[in-house]
Parts: sequence; structure tokens; C-alpha cells
Amino acid sequence: MAQPTAYRFLSASPSSGSSGMEYVPVVDRPPGPRISREPLDQYPYLRGLSLDWLDRYDESALDEVDEFLRSHREGIDRESAGHDLSVYLCNWVVVNVEAAYWVLDQFGTCYVELGDVQLDPYRHVVQCIADRRPVARRFVLQAWKLEPPGLV
Repeated sequence: MAQPTAYRFLSASPSSGSSGMEYVPVVDRPPGPRISREPLDQYPYLRGLSLDWLDRYDESALDEVDEFLRSHREGIDRESAGHDLSVYLCNWVVVNVEAAYWVLDQFGTCYVELGDVQLDPYRHVVQCIADRRPVARRFVLQAWKLEPPGLV
């Protein structure tokens, strides 16, 4: 059985020139990216920390995410935790915002499209982990503001 693709956010990819994975505008994309309204189960690092909110997409889970950001243990792998938290936050938006969906391309990159905006919070989330700064509620509020009118 084939291993599922481990997707990475575009902002987590090596800089252009080193990998050949460059952003291709939506209109110029070759056929093949998969569009999904299902959450990605891609939390390998956070699963190891046994966090009970990883599979919940309600507002109380956002409070638990922010509490985790404020009080995580020293020595956490910020890059791995940042990836997993970014996937979680994007999953939360996809589950709760009708116009949002995952774009998963053949190169293993992912992001969420919401209207004409691409959500890729990875770099910001990594910095929030380093600073112990909550981000979950702010991210979701910003996503709700992006939702096209008539879908609220």
C-alpha cells in the first residue's frame, strides 16, 4: 500500500531555485491538484504529545490551542509543531468556513484557498511558538473576515 503524501506548506518549502517547487498561480497550474473539504490528518509531531483537541474543530479547541502556545514545554521542535499547528488551524477553517478548501498539489505542497486568498500560516505560527504568543483565535477571526459575502 502506498504511503500517503506528507504535505508541507509552501512557506515551509526550501527557497526557490533549490527545489524547483515554486508557486504557480491558480490559472497556470497544471491539472492535478487535489481539492479537499476534509481535514488533513497530518499532525505527527503533535500526536506524540497526546493533545486531546487535535481532532476537535469547535471554538473551545481554539482556547486549548492558545493555551498550548502560551505554556508548551521547553525544547519543543518549533518547526514540526508549527507545521502541525498550521495544519490544525487550516483544518479548523476548512471544517467551519463553507468557502474554504485545501489545495494539495502533486509536489507535496498545500494551502487553503478562501475566496481569492491563500492561507499559509506556517512561518507566522512558528514565530508564535517561539514567542509563546496565542494565534488560534486571531487566525480564525481573520479567516472569517475573508469569507465571501452571502456565505456567513
